[in-house]
Amino acid sequence: MAFWLNLNDIADSIGFSSAILINSILLLLIQNRCKNIGTYKYLMATFSIFSMIYAVTETMLRPIMHIENTTYFLISRKRFDYSTGLAKINSAMYCGCFAATFILTALHYIYRYFATCKPELLNWFNGKRLFIWPILAGVPIVCWASVSYFLYPDSEFTEKAVVQVLNDHYDGIPRNQVSYIAYVYYFYDNGERSFNQINIFGCFVHYFVMSTAFLILGYCGFSTYLTIRAHRGASTRTRQLQNQLFQALVLQTVIPSIFMYIPTGIMFIFPFLNIDLKDNANFIVVCSFLYPGIDPLITIFIIRDFRMAIINFIKGRSLGDGGSAATNGKNNQSNSGQFIRS
Repeated sequence: MAFWLNLNDIADSIGFSSAILINSILLLLIQNRCKNIGTYKYLMATFSIFSMIYAVTETMLRPIMHIENTTYFLISRKRFDYSTGLAKINSAMYCGCFAATFILTALHYIYRYFATCKPELLNWFNGKRLFIWPILAGVPIVCWASVSYFLYPDSEFTEKAVVQVLNDHYDGIPRNQVSYIAYVYYFYDNGERSFNQINIFGCFVHYFVMSTAFLILGYCGFSTYLTIRAHRGASTRTRQLQNQLFQALVLQTVIPSIFMYIPTGIMFIFPFLNIDLKDNANFIVVCSFLYPGIDPLITIFIIRDFRMAIINFIKGRSLGDGGSAATNGKNNQSNSGQFIRS
């Protein structure tokens, strides 16, 4: 078996198992240890459930990424036989799930910004207004998936190219056992290169979504950090909340950057510069497989109450035993700028 196929399958097994197990533990902790933190627990639970859905989607489609001849291929290996049309839809849905990681992370930081810097705006996450956010998040996700489906159609060139890629690098996987989306940046006609304007426009849409998410992360994260620093005179409990929040902010920015933003930027930039990563582009797939199982670990180990619950469980006590820091933290909200996530 080709090296990257083997590594992808290993990462798939590790990532899927860890994502289901760790996110299930996190959901249990949220249910038992977050009694009075308002709607934020629903945001935490939503992100955790999505991580499991993303892991299931990846293990069902078993993606391969390949960059060669100014073309980026996203290839999905079918687990069972189904039509080419459905396969194309599945690949586009996977692209949408990938975009959702950025959008939901941005939504996560918007709530944090409101809770820390603009507590008067938290009512936008309560009652009927809460349903506005799934709609706002759904628009760029659907846009990303639609672009992947409609702006990157299969062609005679992509059909020949994907067959050659499968034969040369992936043990000759039969064409009818895969589906793919091909990002073709250039066309060559009689030795002259011309831009594939439709595909490049699609890439622009992708970059716009990613850039917007990154700007939101940066602005909300930096503003929250400044507000945390401004509360140095607060109580000991509040300072502890500030330190935990800052640590979570840093790690939950660094981890997605390593596993999502940087690899994705490389994925789109290299073909445009005519840099062939070939099957080495699958390092992005390995990172993507592992990410859903790593992200919830940050929440569990940074939030002291969650961490202590795990330690107590190892010692033979129930996850629900003991006081909840999240609950006790409610009394400190007025002094800490609504530091919900403690």
